[in-house]
Amino acid sequence: MDTGWTQELLNWLNAHPGWGFSIVFLVAFFESLVLIGILLPGIVILFGVGTLIGLGMLDMIPIWIAASAGAFLGDSLSYALGRRFRSHLLDIWPFSRYPTLMERGTRFFHAHGAKSIVAGRFIGPLRPIIPSVAGMMGMAPSRFLAVDIPACVSWAPSFLLPGMLFGASLEVASEYTGRLTVMLVMLVVILWITWWGIRAVYEPLATRSARWMRHAIRWSRRHPVIGRMTGSVLDPSRGEVLSVTMLGVLLVVLFWGLIMLLFMSPFAEQPKMLDQAVQDLALSLRNHLADPVMVAISQLSRWPVSVFSALALLLWLLGAGRKNAALHWLIAIGGGSLLHLLLSWSLRATPQVIEMAGQDLRGPSAAMSLSTVVLTFFAVMEAGELLRKHRQWPYLAAALILILLTLSRLYLGMEWLSGALMGIAIGLAWTAVVGIAYRQRAFRRFSGVAASFIFYGSFFALFAWQVHEHNSEDLETLTAPTQLREVSREAWWESEWQNMPMERTRLASVASRSFNAQISVGPEQIASLLEQDGWETVPETDWRWIIQALNPEPDQASLPLLGRAYQGRSEELLMRKNIRPDGRLLTIRLWDSGVRLVPGQQILYLGQLSEEKLVQRFKLFSYWRSTAVDRRHFRPIRAPLNSLDQKLVSENLLLIRQ
Repeated sequence: MDTGWTQELLNWLNAHPGWGFSIVFLVAFFESLVLIGILLPGIVILFGVGTLIGLGMLDMIPIWIAASAGAFLGDSLSYALGRRFRSHLLDIWPFSRYPTLMERGTRFFHAHGAKSIVAGRFIGPLRPIIPSVAGMMGMAPSRFLAVDIPACVSWAPSFLLPGMLFGASLEVASEYTGRLTVMLVMLVVILWITWWGIRAVYEPLATRSARWMRHAIRWSRRHPVIGRMTGSVLDPSRGEVLSVTMLGVLLVVLFWGLIMLLFMSPFAEQPKMLDQAVQDLALSLRNHLADPVMVAISQLSRWPVSVFSALALLLWLLGAGRKNAALHWLIAIGGGSLLHLLLSWSLRATPQVIEMAGQDLRGPSAAMSLSTVVLTFFAVMEAGELLRKHRQWPYLAAALILILLTLSRLYLGMEWLSGALMGIAIGLAWTAVVGIAYRQRAFRRFSGVAASFIFYGSFFALFAWQVHEHNSEDLETLTAPTQLREVSREAWWESEWQNMPMERTRLASVASRSFNAQISVGPEQIASLLEQDGWETVPETDWRWIIQALNPEPDQASLPLLGRAYQGRSEELLMRKNIRPDGRLLTIRLWDSGVRLVPGQQILYLGQLSEEKLVQRFKLFSYWRSTAVDRRHFRPIRAPLNSLDQKLVSENLLLIRQ
């Protein structure tokens, strides 16, 4: 179903909020109308409207009334049609086109009676069906109204609330770190595409590939040369012949792709350009909130996680008497470990902390090859123990973990994209080689549930141990580097200030995004002077801010200020002062600009003076929203710093130096 017009409608509604009541009424009406509601993405529109409410662009109460009224009118008309035509309704177009759906609604109504009116309102496919079925079954109008009115009133906020929370959280995220918002959206989209792609491709491939493979096997056995080479491997009497063939095809494809990458990487420009583009994108998304999470995920690639979890499964297989499976598991992991050592020692070193310039050969990633072998070969083993309809799940689990690991290492600058892909390709190729042998000899079955519990339990336990042991150290090592450049002191003071960054973020939804100060004085000295005038240093916040934000009666003492990011780094200095009786705060934030003033290598800081106002959303959570200040509000910051040299160079830009 094409929902591109849905986004256009939401954009228009954003520009014309006065039409919100009418639009929501019509959407709820048609979304509840018998059968028509199946074709209308009403939930998508209501989620979008809820997002606009969360962003403060629409009022909740009128939209709630409109959605409830539209839903009730749509249900009532559907009920009237069912009561008017009774069983003949199924013979009338377009109802005759959907006999299965109408039959499903009838069974649901027979099973649950009046409760089906309430339940059906919250179940998408049944929502436009149940009211008409109630009319067909002769339900009394008074009983229908008594059940349907409360259902419609409670339904509207339940479908608006997720959008409202999303809109409000989006506002908070964009206020403090727009990069995090963009990164989360990209992460969700990539994971969803992976999930959807595997599920969409696996079933058609599993059903159609059997026929293709049988033709290929028969042809290869008749071939005078290929038949002698593959005859024993592709023996039709073997039950796993199709799985073996598919693994062989995968091996050929991966081998060819790997050869192309290896030969193209040193000589062709495109892999280098793509690698550089991905590196630049990763650097642009770096932020201090996502860094700890990504560093933690990257611990999955440490060799103890893969090797020791593989050892735990090996011991279980031996204890269960599955020596054949244990032997192939040992071969797979042993070969993967050998690949890991060879790639680590001979081909290249990973570009830690994005120090990747000057390397011509962008070889395969050792860390990705070992993780790929361990995860995917276990998926091959586990899938063989499951029913056909469940065999996609091991591959989905392995793919999602590998995608998360790859994204984290790319984000942190630990990999080139081409190196990560080659590492994965080598791992998949080795998995295919050993998988072919295993599928030919896997005669005795074992418990896939027990194996999964042993493998994934030890895998994530070891992962947690590695996070505990190395996360702090790696977080310090992998901090996003500051891009440095030198500028003359006098040149900056006279005119070069115009070439400094002027905005912390480009997101238009952030009211206070421009820098209005450039300061060549250390944060310690600035803090000392401001403290003498009543300014307070704001302590760092942690995850407990989420709980504090849920306080129904927040104030300055109970709700701390959050840090903000510039180029992936938090402030070097954050101070506040209460200057108004209504609880508003004046804040100053300083970030390292990356500019060093010469002579002396003095750091030039970019400053943001802003006013913070406490905002509460839906009586659920609160946060500080910042607004820009102009030169009239500079006095509380300029007065304590009168011992320093100051100059107002534009309407809203203050320069301060020693």
